[in-house]
Formats: sequence, C-alpha cells, structure tokens
Amino acid sequence: MRYVLKASEVKLAGPLQLCLDPDPAPQAAASSVASAPATIRIAETHPEYALMEVTCSCGKITYVRCEYAPAPA
Repeated sequence: MRYVLKASEVKLAGPLQLCLDPDPAPQAAASSVASAPATIRIAETHPEYALMEVTCSCGKITYVRCEYAPAPA
C-alpha cells in the first residue's frame, strides 16, 4: 500500500534521491475509474526536485513538484 507521508512523519539525515517507480500502477478503464483507488507515483526525479503524479479515484491526474531543500553549508 502506498500513501503520502505527513511532514511530521519524515526525518532526513542526509542527501536523498527518489527513484522512479519501475512498475507504475495500471491505468483503470474508463468504466471502472470511479471504483479505482487514488494512487501516487514518482513520475520524474532530478537532483533539485521530484515530480509526483497523483491520480484521483475519479481519474483526474495532477502533477506535484516537490523541491528538495538546499543542503546546509
């Protein structure tokens, strides 16, 4: 099961690079979209940010860009 973590649940101890999901969730057919669960996956990853693809249970897809905090000097 996948879910979005709340900020209070995340602790970073150093640099982090997110990996692309090698097996994205299959696209549901239009007739069964309403009963499909919401999904989230990493669509792209870059040194400065990751692009998350959020698919609503209604079928709408939204992209969220998550920028990494700059490394402390």
